[in-house]
Amino acid sequence: MDLAVLPWVVDLTTIPWVQGGALGLGLAMVLTTTGAVIKGLLIPRKQHDDLRKDLTAVIEAVRADAAQAVKDARDDRDARVAEANADAEEWRRLWEEERGAHNLSRDAFDEQLRGELRVAAEGTQLAVALLQTVHTRQTGAGP
Repeated sequence: MDLAVLPWVVDLTTIPWVQGGALGLGLAMVLTTTGAVIKGLLIPRKQHDDLRKDLTAVIEAVRADAAQAVKDARDDRDARVAEANADAEEWRRLWEEERGAHNLSRDAFDEQLRGELRVAAEGTQLAVALLQTVHTRQTGAGP
């Protein structure tokens, strides 16, 4: 290290810390503001208002698109529900017809069984009457 620079370094160390703190704080504010302007974080009021109008218009357009999308989705849902209800009613009507046909078939089958049972009962009564007649003729106990 050059000895001619040494007194200058010593002079820097003799600055009171309070002044160095105030100087550092002021320098930090200037550098921060300059950096914000360069980065575009600090802009003039007119430009800010124009940007705000543009962003507000974009937001309103997005809201209108979203509202239209919600309306379209609801209309589509309502159409699907109406179609599903119509299909359900058609299936209900078909089910009622099928149930009616099944009940008619079952009633007809029951009636057929009752008729067969009546015929069988009449046949049994006839057989009993014939057997009684045969029995009485064989035993000779009757007229």
